[in-house]
Amino acid sequence: MNEKKVLKDSLVVGFAMFAVFFGAGNLVFPPQIGLVSGASVIPAAIGLALSGILFPMLAVAAVGNTGTKIEDITSHVHSKLHVLCMVVGIMAVTFGTIPRCGGVAYEIGLMGILPELPPISKWIFLLIFFGIAFLIASSKSSVMDNIGKFITPALLICLLIIVVLTVVNPLGTPSGGVTENPFTNAFLTAINTGDVGTGIVCAGIFITTLNAKGYKPGREQKKILFRVIVVAFVLLFVIYAGLCYLGSTGTKFFAPDTENTVLLVGLVRKLAGYGGIVVLSLAIIFACFTTAAGMIATAADWINMLSKDKIPYRIAALALSIAIMLVASTGVSFIIRLSGPLFNFLFPMYMTLTVLGVCKKLIPNDGVWKGSILMALIFGLYRAYSVAVTNGLISFRLTAIDHLVAAIPLAESGFPWLVPAIVGGIAGGIIFKVLGKESIIDEMDRMLAEDEQNAAA
Repeated sequence: MNEKKVLKDSLVVGFAMFAVFFGAGNLVFPPQIGLVSGASVIPAAIGLALSGILFPMLAVAAVGNTGTKIEDITSHVHSKLHVLCMVVGIMAVTFGTIPRCGGVAYEIGLMGILPELPPISKWIFLLIFFGIAFLIASSKSSVMDNIGKFITPALLICLLIIVVLTVVNPLGTPSGGVTENPFTNAFLTAINTGDVGTGIVCAGIFITTLNAKGYKPGREQKKILFRVIVVAFVLLFVIYAGLCYLGSTGTKFFAPDTENTVLLVGLVRKLAGYGGIVVLSLAIIFACFTTAAGMIATAADWINMLSKDKIPYRIAALALSIAIMLVASTGVSFIIRLSGPLFNFLFPMYMTLTVLGVCKKLIPNDGVWKGSILMALIFGLYRAYSVAVTNGLISFRLTAIDHLVAAIPLAESGFPWLVPAIVGGIAGGIIFKVLGKESIIDEMDRMLAEDEQNAAA
């Protein structure tokens, strides 16, 4: 491959990956982390980078390490697990991620610039927002090109304006801080972006884009995917660290418990006045839009696959866009309440798949995959039920089970599934070893074997 082409494609797809990962939630978490960290902003930024950037990037790498799509990484567990992932994922996208993007883009983005708009403006904005998102997503092979070439530069410019102003003319010197362990607090808070799931979900569309650009599945594709991930990581770190620093400079002006969105708007208003608010609002709109377009493309691809091509990709993308627009009109608060259980069900499984996919060569057999994912699914189901109770969607509490789960190590830190997943993986590995069962050959193993055969020939 021509080195100039490789560099150009790495930048374009890397920009697109940055934009898909950087949704509205990624804007509001870093300033809050910086605010409570104060003078300890550097360890906080490192914790933020690990769980908020590195883990999601590893999720993409995990899929690429096993094949080209979610079906390949889940095949080590069960041949039909990808169906469950896709169905629940489509529900989460339709009733959570993308409607929230549209709602936030209107309520914080557009209303931030023009707060006196009449109610009808919501429908007009959402129609335009999701109409353009559909047009971008309607071509599966070029959706990442369109995002990377045209939309991401506008998003980056807006974000970099805020970051540069923060560094050149800071509100103050980072001081104070109320959290005892800034690193741990930032690490745990950044997980709430949900981007590990985005990595597993959207990896296939990134790999499809690389296929369309002529990178053959196998070693060649793994190399270019690594470069793309590096580009996205660097961009995300620069923006995250800048926003984290912005929060740390505002400790004299805002209380530590200031609501995330109020804090972000207040910091930018103090930093750059109404002009800063306009730039921030545009950044929010662009950030929401890129995530929406990328996720519509992914969900439409899944519907096409699940229907075995009976539902064309473009028809699926159009139907999704219309359904999502209707859900988005209900408001951000209701969307978060409705989608919370779905995200909590998927998160333990996606995190476990990420670790297993990245460390595939170190795993002795598929029993490890089966045992650990089984426990992750059980605890994901429990967590989804608990969140549904908290959100008022279900009234019956599982009090006895709540007490049992609370006694599990790391449960208080928000990871009750981690130890059971490790134990399940060890037990599954031992059982497979005793029974003499072999691991399956996944798609990437097959492609690498073909590479070696071609090289030998």
